[in-house]
Amino acid sequence: MIEYILPAVPACMTVGALAAAAGVIVRRRRLNAAWYKGVTVEGRCLRTFLTTTTWQRGTHRSTSRTISHAYEFTTPEGRTLRFEENGPSTVFEGDVVAVRYPPGRPDLATARPPGDRGVKAAFRRQLAFLTFATLLCVAVTAVFSMVGSLLTGVGDSPGLPSSPGFPSSPSAPAPLPAAPSPPALPPLPTGPPDGFPTPPSGWPTGMPQMPEPPGSR
Repeated sequence: MIEYILPAVPACMTVGALAAAAGVIVRRRRLNAAWYKGVTVEGRCLRTFLTTTTWQRGTHRSTSRTISHAYEFTTPEGRTLRFEENGPSTVFEGDVVAVRYPPGRPDLATARPPGDRGVKAAFRRQLAFLTFATLLCVAVTAVFSMVGSLLTGVGDSPGLPSSPGFPSSPSAPAPLPAAPSPPALPPLPTGPPDGFPTPPSGWPTGMPQMPEPPGSR
């Protein structure tokens, strides 16, 4: 299971980076279609406003300001549309501008002039960042996949072989040999040994009788 969980997060990040890069390329193609193959009509700047964006990371705080414009134009078919877009600071409220959009897509209109350097530079920065992010995510996915495979192989192995010169885990000690039984004792003699001289006749063989004390009768 671990071999699938580890590379899942960077793989999802890779898919997200690729999707973002695809979105940038699609926007660039639509802009080129509006610039070089689209319909050009006259538009008017309705208002100019300033957009402020603030980022805060810990104690560091940064702020950026962007000038935006609201435009209005009328298509050859008589439709009146409005849109908002970032633009140069030289455009003011009431100015007449050229509005371009791809054929049949007035909802993708732009007032930026063809070949605008700021737009091209922004596209290059976005593509460079997304390309780097995609390559980084692919590398992290490969590393995590390798680590997951190694962990799975270690977990499934029956056991590591013992190193030469070192015994494996000690087993139960062998039982000690039984102590030898002591040798049997020789039989005890029941009579005088052979060749022992016999006592002479009349030799007392019993216990002597003790004399009775006087006055016992």
